[in-house]
Amino acid sequence: MRLLGVELRRLAARRLIVLVLLGGLAATVLIVVGAWFSAQPPTEAQLAEAQTMYEQELEYWEQNGEQMVTDCLESEEVDSELEGEDVDYGCDQMAPQLEWFLPYSPPLEEVFTSNLTTMAFLPVMLMLIIGVTVTAAELSTGTMSTWLTFVPRRTRVVLSKITASALVAVPLTALIMALVVGGLYGVYAFHGTTGTISVGLWTEVVWIALRTIALGAVTAAVGSALGVLLRHTAVALGLVFVWSVVVEQILRGTAPGLQPYLLSMNLIAWVQGGTSYWINECRDSADGVLCEGIERTLSMGAASIYLGVGTVVVLLLATLVFRRRDVG
Repeated sequence: MRLLGVELRRLAARRLIVLVLLGGLAATVLIVVGAWFSAQPPTEAQLAEAQTMYEQELEYWEQNGEQMVTDCLESEEVDSELEGEDVDYGCDQMAPQLEWFLPYSPPLEEVFTSNLTTMAFLPVMLMLIIGVTVTAAELSTGTMSTWLTFVPRRTRVVLSKITASALVAVPLTALIMALVVGGLYGVYAFHGTTGTISVGLWTEVVWIALRTIALGAVTAAVGSALGVLLRHTAVALGLVFVWSVVVEQILRGTAPGLQPYLLSMNLIAWVQGGTSYWINECRDSADGVLCEGIERTLSMGAASIYLGVGTVVVLLLATLVFRRRDVG
């Protein structure tokens, strides 16, 4: 415990923490500014333009609406016979409505959880940077070998550094997520476009934040392990970037069936409590090859196992390598 306390004090004294926190705050400000524009209700000019377009469309509908409905019903009947099942084109809902011509800005209740899921990866990436630099910087500069002269028990040293990274990541991730949640709610509330946010939605938001905090801690620990394995911050971060942006995108496009095994997909499933994805299934038919999209789900439980096993493997490998490799 004393060694862990020393590592926490050393980590807290590093300027990197301040820089990462400032970066997180700057990114949060940009997110809130973007939300400010998204949350704005239609302006007077937009309302007037929509009213004009609606009146023009209504005039056309009064002249031709009956024939349009008749044509629609005939198309439904023909296509129902061809498809062998009932087809509904909404012929009874064709009359123009004013809201069709208004710019649509979804209220916060519709985008709260999806926006948080996307924004959750901001603090997670920042925690990865902290974790990597904790160990990689000391290995690349040679200060790790000096530290081992004072504390020669390598397993304790590496585990204390990994644990310190994870513990520091908890309050930092929590602070950034609190600012994001508060900022989003604040700008939508100012514009009066929050919608009806129920207790159930707030509960889901809290769970997303808590899972993100946990993920931030785990990511910091994995980052420290990668720093041990690769010894250089740029190499470790470059590897993460190439894998997530290049390799996974290629696999997603060329082998959609591998999506539940992609790191990014499992991270999303963990943060939002499960996710879904689509794959194309093709079969031969009388008209040739027929393909249709099939929705599949990836549960949070499956993602937890995937991420948990991966984390344990990386941490064990880093510990073994650190015990045996020359750090001079």
